[in-house]
Amino acid sequence: MRRHQYPLTGIFFMALLMFVIPAHGAQTIKDEAGRTIYTIDDDGNVTMFENSPGIDITLSVSRGTKEAMQPRITEVSPESIHAGSSVMLKVKGKNFVGASVKFNRPGIEVSPYATNKPTSLDIPVRVQPNISPGDVKMELTTPIGTTEANLKITELQIGGTGAPRHDERKTTAIPTTAPASCPEGMVGVSAESGGFCIDLDEGYTEDFRKAEKACAMKGKRLCQAHEWQHACEQATKDGLPLKNMTGNWELTGSWNVALKGDFEDPMTRSILVGKSDCEESLLVPQWKPDQYQGRCCK
Repeated sequence: MRRHQYPLTGIFFMALLMFVIPAHGAQTIKDEAGRTIYTIDDDGNVTMFENSPGIDITLSVSRGTKEAMQPRITEVSPESIHAGSSVMLKVKGKNFVGASVKFNRPGIEVSPYATNKPTSLDIPVRVQPNISPGDVKMELTTPIGTTEANLKITELQIGGTGAPRHDERKTTAIPTTAPASCPEGMVGVSAESGGFCIDLDEGYTEDFRKAEKACAMKGKRLCQAHEWQHACEQATKDGLPLKNMTGNWELTGSWNVALKGDFEDPMTRSILVGKSDCEESLLVPQWKPDQYQGRCCK
């Protein structure tokens, strides 16, 4: 069995390490968990498998010629990202199973994300504060082919992407409804930025990087601080059945950039929430290996 290694650099991230098993001219492509995600027969026809996150269950199967099974991007949201900010980049299209992304400019970091969905990807992206504004190209690659999309980096907004203040949230649009259904162990929450699902209880005790990966391996993501606060308020006021929302610091996927003297010396700080109430927060440097409890969102 021959393994192909892919380098990890500051601008390149592969969520799944894939390898190919030749078999009489045909190929079988598996993810790092050993699950088959593509097969290619002797005639070059491709079969793509959508697997359930974390378990060996095939959810769907798609077949076609190699040309028909090329990845295609139809939508990327948001189309622009502030320097020094963190966003969940939502990419829609087709044939995304096993996808990896890279950007043509340094200073854009991609955190762990699930690559089992054929038509959508939720990619946590962080843009360093010292990156210059301008256009950037995102390249999405699967074992079958490559496609591209364009984004724009805009100027740094001092203060990063922290949670909005409570009084600011009150003046936003009417909250959208919670999702009609959520995976087992999660509950739906309504929010101005769109309904989402959140774990009923804390599910990990990790540092920031390991927490990101723990959520991604389940097909989820770290909750943003403002999402956690929405959930906490609804648990307190409306009886949403969430456990252990207060009493200790919980890690979130939100972060804040503190500039130590100039734009070339930033410090990225994670936002912790929940020590005593739904509004309290704490900033801690991300380079510290301290572990915190937390839960995932979807």
